[in-house]
Amino acid sequence: MKRWLLGIGLVAGLAVMGVRAAEPQPAAAQPAPVAVKALPMEIKPLDAKVFYTGRFDLRDAKGPKFQWSHSMVTLRFRGTDLQVKLADSKENFYQVIVDGKDAGVLTTTKGDNVLDLARGLKDDEHQVSLVRRTEAFVGTSQFLGFYLNAGGSLLEPVRPAHKIEVIGDSISCGYGNESKNEKEHYAPKTENAYMTYGALAARTVNAEYVCIAWSGKKMSPDNTLPELYDLTLPQDKSSSWDFSKWTPDVVLINLATNDFGKVTPDPEKWPADYVAFVQRVRKNYPNAMIYLASGTMMYGAKLATLKEYMDRIQKELTSKGDTKIRVIHFGTQNQQRDGLGGDWHPNLKTHGLMAKKFADALQADLGWAPATAAP
Repeated sequence: MKRWLLGIGLVAGLAVMGVRAAEPQPAAAQPAPVAVKALPMEIKPLDAKVFYTGRFDLRDAKGPKFQWSHSMVTLRFRGTDLQVKLADSKENFYQVIVDGKDAGVLTTTKGDNVLDLARGLKDDEHQVSLVRRTEAFVGTSQFLGFYLNAGGSLLEPVRPAHKIEVIGDSISCGYGNESKNEKEHYAPKTENAYMTYGALAARTVNAEYVCIAWSGKKMSPDNTLPELYDLTLPQDKSSSWDFSKWTPDVVLINLATNDFGKVTPDPEKWPADYVAFVQRVRKNYPNAMIYLASGTMMYGAKLATLKEYMDRIQKELTSKGDTKIRVIHFGTQNQQRDGLGGDWHPNLKTHGLMAKKFADALQADLGWAPATAAP
């Protein structure tokens, strides 16, 4: 079993999980790993105080498996030191959040890993979250538990007030959002789901956030995200997701960029398939506000056609009695002003601009107040 240490500077002080995000910045650099010894107090994966956000497959008694972007495990405790035990099918990357603050990047290797999440905290109440930065095709992860310092104790997590689900493709995954420019190609270390527009907006309005997205996927007619939507683990067709486990207040669908990549989708079939998928989502979440989104990699005639399709889709759904449908256009990314991420994807700055537009819509449409830090 491999055991590694994540050396990070930590800031103590309890904060609500959904603090308004500042201007997006790249994650802190990770120092070289060194060996560590497991702390004395073991916390099992299915302990009632462990809080999961996202889709986790519970069929393996050793611990939950997960693949989707931004899958998150949270623990609130009183103590000074905390470790996590993870198993990964290959090298993977996680964001560490301590008391609402970004505490750096954790890197695993293939196999079992024991890693430090926090060391030398004030002996007080703390909340620590571990967020998967990468998307599903990077591999399967398995959470095997936490280790806490002797004398520590577990507390109930502080949960956000709202719930948001984003359904999308590479933009929603955060593909290349930490790349230096458009010339860089995909690498797991430059993909950060924690700093995507959906995650940033969710933290701005104090919402739990779930991301169901995969790079390159379409709405219709082939290689579609809807084909994977019912799965807990998108590469395991036997892992059926139970939609009663978690019900979002808001769903945003951002699927179209790949559909319009080479040809313009059929003007009858594509909107009809989109309508059918929205109705499928609506069946799972009868009361959710559903946003249909465009942007930010589209422009010109294709974007104009997409907007026309989206208007038709909204009108058809509304005519059938669904009044909780909204359209949001994120706009075309501004390369000269804001720069670009890997392979022409939105970078951190553009994700921040998208997040503001999304959060503003949530505040206007639903009256959700901006999140504030706890005293």
